[in-house]
Amino acid sequence: MLEYGILIEVMGRYIHENCTYTENHAEGTYTFTGPCVKTGKPYSVTIPGHELWDLNQGEPIMCLRSLKSDDREFVMTGLSPEGWDEVFA
Repeated sequence: MLEYGILIEVMGRYIHENCTYTENHAEGTYTFTGPCVKTGKPYSVTIPGHELWDLNQGEPIMCLRSLKSDDREFVMTGLSPEGWDEVFA
């Protein structure tokens, strides 16, 4: 786990460096919006606060259980589903 935490500190997460966010206090969620690294189009991901807390404490990306895999990809790399299709289609 220590090695993973060190890797995250070096790599960072796309949403923390390249997105803005809004907080919905009533729902306890955070919505991150930023440009896709491939298309440049804005893309948004909404993360429950307790899952974001776990992620920020160094848990693996799979702690974002409520997100689909393409949304987790955006959180990590900034590649939206549309960008993914352009790269790998």
